[in-house]
Amino acid sequence: MLNQLVDLLARQRDGMSLSEISRALNAQPSAVQSMIELLVRKGKLIEIGPDGKACANCGMVSDCNLLAAHGKRYLPAPVFLDEEIRLTPPSA
Repeated sequence: MLNQLVDLLARQRDGMSLSEISRALNAQPSAVQSMIELLVRKGKLIEIGPDGKACANCGMVSDCNLLAAHGKRYLPAPVFLDEEIRLTPPSA
């Protein structure tokens, strides 16, 4: 099921929330949350906020109003490391 979760997220440009993933996988949110936490720890997924920025690197994550209102989203981790991860393409 871990591979299904990663494959599902790989097809989503803007990531997915816990509830969206749970519905797509037809699984309980608590089970999906455990899988997500494992994949984030292993570096396979990253958490992003509703503004499209990575949450894991932000010192304000515990006080974030955006996360409180809209929740975290998850994306597959990039294959390469960069100082700044850009999750949305630059506008033309």
